[in-house]
Amino acid sequence: MEHKLRKGRKMKYSYFWALPVAALLSLAGCSNDDTLQADNGKQQNTVPAGMTEFADGGLTRTAGTYDGSAIKFYWTSGDRLWINDAGTLTISTKDNITGKAPTAKFYFPGILTASKYNVRYTGNGNAHGDKVTISTAQSQSAPDDASHIGTDGDCGTAEATRQGDGSYTFTLAHKASYLVFTPYYSPEFAEDVKVTQIKVTADEAIAGEFKFDDNGINTTPRPAATAANRSITLTLNGGSNNGFVIPKAADHEKNAAIMVLAPGEYHHVTVEYTLYDQKTQVRGTVSKTYNDITCKAGKNKKVSTDLAITHYSSDRYYMWDAAVGKNAWEGHENDQPILNGGSNASYPKTSGDSRWYNPAPFPTSATRSAAACPNANEMLWYVMYGDPHWDPSLWSIMKHLYAGGMWLKKLSGIAADKHTNVTEMKKAAPGGTDYTKEQSYKIYDQFIKDNKTIKDGRPDNPNDYVYLPAIGTYILNNGELRNVGVRGYYWSSTPRPYEALNAYNLYVQKNEVHTGYGPRNNAHWLWPQ
Repeated sequence: MEHKLRKGRKMKYSYFWALPVAALLSLAGCSNDDTLQADNGKQQNTVPAGMTEFADGGLTRTAGTYDGSAIKFYWTSGDRLWINDAGTLTISTKDNITGKAPTAKFYFPGILTASKYNVRYTGNGNAHGDKVTISTAQSQSAPDDASHIGTDGDCGTAEATRQGDGSYTFTLAHKASYLVFTPYYSPEFAEDVKVTQIKVTADEAIAGEFKFDDNGINTTPRPAATAANRSITLTLNGGSNNGFVIPKAADHEKNAAIMVLAPGEYHHVTVEYTLYDQKTQVRGTVSKTYNDITCKAGKNKKVSTDLAITHYSSDRYYMWDAAVGKNAWEGHENDQPILNGGSNASYPKTSGDSRWYNPAPFPTSATRSAAACPNANEMLWYVMYGDPHWDPSLWSIMKHLYAGGMWLKKLSGIAADKHTNVTEMKKAAPGGTDYTKEQSYKIYDQFIKDNKTIKDGRPDNPNDYVYLPAIGTYILNNGELRNVGVRGYYWSSTPRPYEALNAYNLYVQKNEVHTGYGPRNNAHWLWPQ
């Protein structure tokens, strides 16, 4: 590169003006909106002696914020430019950036006289002009805030043309790709539930070190895919027990998360969201896989996902065989405790309350809300031969996050295994006793059974099973909510003999399926239909 410093003559300074180029690609198309930012840094205007000045025009920066359709860019401390002069790469040695700035000036040694120069930006703090590193571990401190992209692999190129007054102008074209995530949950979460990190994994290399030239990131050939470069993890607001809220509908102002990745065509792309509930202290992941995604240089693809987490309604907690539609909190929904340990005086306490349990004596079976629940005999078949599987998957109730439930083989499957039929199973439990009619203390106490042979994970054929989440229960008299996320209680349709207050039930927890009995004025979950 030619640098001519002539003694006694006034130095000429070259100005590089950057124009808007950052385009965002949504699922429907592209947007090129690029808006100026407020100047958050004091700018020095004195040109260092013996240097040439390159200034942008206030429209092309390398970090930014997201406004729902475009990234609004600004320069940040540590940004540098490179000039390619016939194969020699020279980096700017000074600039006037302090903090964040809408415009910036970069200074190179000497007087530059060529008619054109190729310009490169290879990322904030990058000491190389011919390579770019897409970070596998990225971090974003606030929604909509793309200030991290410069250090995580953002890059760009331009051709600078010398003007008649000795200045240079150029339009920087960003050469990385970007994903903007706006996850939401339409059944609604409380603000205590956060998305703490987002991990993207593909079949190809999406991160790591890439060659970089005047055309941008060189993916020919693309680096061989490895466990290290096939995924990127974006941590949000410090991660761990913090993160971004999850709105009821996509809302970039609440949780837009921006990830930098190399451009390319990717296959079997899995997006994994890690969630944490600050109240229940439940942490878990939910994923979505896309067969093919094309990420273009300088473009942004929006990924707006309604998180696939099963939601359970809070209106299925009933005292035993209460009237249909008269769940334990019917008419008092605003008083219903929503977290373990909470209680409220609006819980039904007397037989005059329409939500009260059915006092029918044994052997009268349930005729109202519990009529469709398994009878005592069927529950024993479930416990003893239901092939229980504990599934740690996430689910929600009352705006909070929980995990865990038991899969039990349906009665039809058990009947096939045991060479019987469901009608006969309703008439007698394993061993031949009919607990819907048996009144002997010695016999009916044998109803209490445990199965602690539990398999891990969802069964291979879940359609052949019934799923019982660890939904908890409300306790008699004060309506205290207990054991949500730990144990799930379910009513049978059979009352217990000699004790009018009790009815047979079943509970599930991680290491056990259990048949027993409990007070009718507890509020258990109705058996799923």
